[in-house]
Amino acid sequence: MPPGALRQVLLDLFGTMRQPDLTGLDEADWDWIDRMAALRRLQPLLHAQHQDNPAIPGRIAANWRTAYRESAMLALARTAELKDCTALLEGAGFAPLALKGAWLAHYAYPDPAQRPMYDLDVLLDLDTVLEGYALLKRSGYVQAYPEEIPLADMIRLEKHLPTLVGPRGAMIELHHRMADPHGALDHFSPEPDETAIRARAVRLGGVSYPGAEDMLVHLIIHAAYAHRFDCGPRVLADIDFLLRKEPVDWAAFWQRGKAEGWRDGARLVLELTRRNRAGVEVDFTADSGPPPEDLLDGAVQLLFQEPDTCATAGFAATVIKGGWRGLATRISGTRSAEGEAPAVREMESEGGRLGWAFSRLGRVAGDLARADVRRQSRELARLSRWFDGAA
Repeated sequence: MPPGALRQVLLDLFGTMRQPDLTGLDEADWDWIDRMAALRRLQPLLHAQHQDNPAIPGRIAANWRTAYRESAMLALARTAELKDCTALLEGAGFAPLALKGAWLAHYAYPDPAQRPMYDLDVLLDLDTVLEGYALLKRSGYVQAYPEEIPLADMIRLEKHLPTLVGPRGAMIELHHRMADPHGALDHFSPEPDETAIRARAVRLGGVSYPGAEDMLVHLIIHAAYAHRFDCGPRVLADIDFLLRKEPVDWAAFWQRGKAEGWRDGARLVLELTRRNRAGVEVDFTADSGPPPEDLLDGAVQLLFQEPDTCATAGFAATVIKGGWRGLATRISGTRSAEGEAPAVREMESEGGRLGWAFSRLGRVAGDLARADVRRQSRELARLSRWFDGAA
């Protein structure tokens, strides 16, 4: 079956809006579906939704059942790690907020196993994140990889510091922003009012989280703007279960989205959610209208990007959108943000700037020989242009 059709089958399997057409799938098709489900950590929810579906081959159903059980055990470890981490920070006078999965798994989904937590996102702020990072490292948290630019530059130009590995083995991203700073991406990206978000924070189970509506905004910005959907379709279930759990003042939501610059990303993500998850109630009355159908179709394809080609497709999309200037920025390894001096990533370990550039170009040329990667690049560039035009 063609890749585009397989993506639609998996999206229908993952969703609850319509029955997927599973006729005609051969063993290789099911292998692709299972592999992509594993890559995007969809297997536990697929098990929960299809454990009694006789159309799922036995070996695939067994894989999903195993992933569900492993996710249930992992949820216990991740929850303990999160509580240890935030308690340590709070004990030293910091005010951490836990983002995304930690709240969703325990307070939105029917059970935590359905929403695997790979890493833990913890937010401090610009003024305290370096001290908090140092505290965690002194307390046994290990930096997972060396920084490519100095930490002081990461504070200015990025949204989190290098990943830490906690004592229980969880990957922890210590954030100082909820979204990328303006100019850090090759398209417009909104920055939410984090002072207001902190004022609306809620306390649950000994951990502080953004309020439900702020969590919804964060999910939208993260999926649409920060990742251009390479986080996969799980965001659709995240939003489905969040909206079942918490009410939203939709008139105020759309007004806020327009004022803060994330309205178009919200409409795109919520349209995708409404078309995939049955019973999702979104009031679009106060909104100005849906995105173009071809953009929605492209976003569906982007939900199932191959992780090993994301870097190439992003590289090519920058060149498609920005021409030679975009190519020069990518090749130079420059990090930048609006109003900030740029920084260049460390490249000595990869043969210096010239060696890294040739290596990158070689990989890009090889990957772009594939038609699906070329389409992925075009869809990313089109989405970026749309964000810029809507800003």
